[in-house]
Amino acid sequence: MVKSNRMEKMKHWFIAFALIVASQAIAQDNPKSEFARDFLPVWTTSTNNAVEVAQAMPEELYDYKPNDSSMTFREQIVHIGFTVSFLTTYFTSETKPEFNEPDFANKSKADVVAYLQDNILKATEIIFNMTEEASQEEVRVFSGKMMKRYVAILFVQDHLTNHRAKANLYIRINEMKPPAYGFF
Repeated sequence: MVKSNRMEKMKHWFIAFALIVASQAIAQDNPKSEFARDFLPVWTTSTNNAVEVAQAMPEELYDYKPNDSSMTFREQIVHIGFTVSFLTTYFTSETKPEFNEPDFANKSKADVVAYLQDNILKATEIIFNMTEEASQEEVRVFSGKMMKRYVAILFVQDHLTNHRAKANLYIRINEMKPPAYGFF
């Protein structure tokens, strides 16, 4: 059990390190638009903060929620992971993905964190590859309004920040110190 737990922690930290390195490499490479070039450093910091929050909560508290109408901590993190990829794809693809958020109720903390990291990388790659022309195109958002694609992508980060803040609060409610907020 101890060896297995140690291996899970090593796997978890390796994935986190790989995400940070990959995100920084993508941000410093040659993004396809001015928006991506300007936005990716902020996005990378924001998504790294989300991963740190996911890692900070002990596994035994992953099903904590402050009241019956709230998501659990686990659900907050899975929701972040799902929506960063779903929304980025939705706003950049002609074929709209189906909203089908997965159930991670029986998955480990390491599985949840890996899912979050994997979907962050998918969204980062989409943003990186968005051309200047595509970033300026008008897209229809959920309210039916039309807006430039890059503005819709800014909403993706706003949504991530909203749920990350809630998850961060769950850590505080459990009388633990959350990770320090990172700046770009």
